[in-house]
Amino acid sequence: MVEDLIFTILMLILPAILWIVPKTRRNNGNWLIAWKTVPLGFIAICWTGWLMSKFQSVLSERLERNIDIPFWVSLVVPLTVAFLVIIPGGLFIRRKFGTEKKYNPGPSILIFLAAVPHVIILSWILSFVCDLGADDYKGEWRTAWLPKEGNTAIAFQEQPIHPFLAEYNYRLLFSRDGEQTYQLLLTNTGGSTYFNVYRLKDGRLLFCDKEWDYLVDVQGPECRVFRVDSLEDRLYAARIPNEKIGSWSIVPIREDDQIVMRMGDHTVPAEDVTGILDGMTYYGCIQDRFYPADQKPEQTIKKMFEKPEPDVLLY
Repeated sequence: MVEDLIFTILMLILPAILWIVPKTRRNNGNWLIAWKTVPLGFIAICWTGWLMSKFQSVLSERLERNIDIPFWVSLVVPLTVAFLVIIPGGLFIRRKFGTEKKYNPGPSILIFLAAVPHVIILSWILSFVCDLGADDYKGEWRTAWLPKEGNTAIAFQEQPIHPFLAEYNYRLLFSRDGEQTYQLLLTNTGGSTYFNVYRLKDGRLLFCDKEWDYLVDVQGPECRVFRVDSLEDRLYAARIPNEKIGSWSIVPIREDDQIVMRMGDHTVPAEDVTGILDGMTYYGCIQDRFYPADQKPEQTIKKMFEKPEPDVLLY
């Protein structure tokens, strides 16, 4: 949003100068008209794209499924709006100031096409500088909806936390009976997003990425998420605290004759769930969106952490 506002201001500088100076305001050849209107066309492209993105996001949330705008639509609509600003703008100037020659949109089209690569580079630089200059960079949450589980819709969400490195906050969104709740997951401190999702024989879902495995249970009155890991050939699950977690134990540990997992400031009791993964089936995967099993086959995920001794902790 900030870079869009800055971009708009920069695009307005040249038309504003040409309108303020009396000579250029009244003497309007086709080339001068082009310099007055083409920047307004690029502003129209910027805000049309922003509005389309917001519309797509709102519609997806309302329908609780991902709505994709075809690429050709995302290209054609902003360009159409741009020329609906540029050409009528030229005609308005001709009628307003009575230019000697008939209005010819050719120069405006030529300047627009020549300026496109330069405007793209400018937009990229603005975005990079604004992101890099943020004290605590946080991008917008991106949402990947999964098929509904009964009366509950599940969405995986990621939030970029670095301007150019692949680092993300993760969370799950649960929507049930018009109410939404969120469950924070452990932060991805490096690497692109990729999850395999499995259906367990009891109906629950298992989310697996390169670092962690999450058991997602929406069958009860409360949506719950557990971290799943193994110790001494047994499988354990501990409910994840719903807060940002800065440290964790890589594996479950034995503490006072009890198996626990350390997550942030919490030491959470772990339940022995050995056997729950027997008979699970591949359900789909999450990248930029959720892909069902029939669209993308299962890929092997290599875990980032080798299993250490139980008393070795990562902080």
